[in-house]
Amino acid sequence: MVTRGSVYWVDLDKRRPCVVVSSQEVLGVDVWQTHVVPLTSNLDRAGLAGNVLLESTVTGLPKDSVAVPLGLELVDRKWLVGRTGQLPRALVDTVDDGLRAVLGL
Repeated sequence: MVTRGSVYWVDLDKRRPCVVVSSQEVLGVDVWQTHVVPLTSNLDRAGLAGNVLLESTVTGLPKDSVAVPLGLELVDRKWLVGRTGQLPRALVDTVDDGLRAVLGL
């Protein structure tokens, strides 16, 4: 089962990493969609509003990365092709703060 804070590879226009941000309540329902925040290996983006630096030791990815909440996307769960890691609660909370910042919540 897909869980909140999990890091996956997702097949969009090309294969890229993301973190699942849908609530566990939503993920527990039998629906085909989930919300994800894309990750980038461009560490220069870490300084932009709402973005969160993530170390490779946490994500399981080959490089450090940056979560980009502005890129929030609704995807088909079938597109999540490989789980690489699980963010600790503190980092999920920081990504949530980034989502609130970019969405004005």
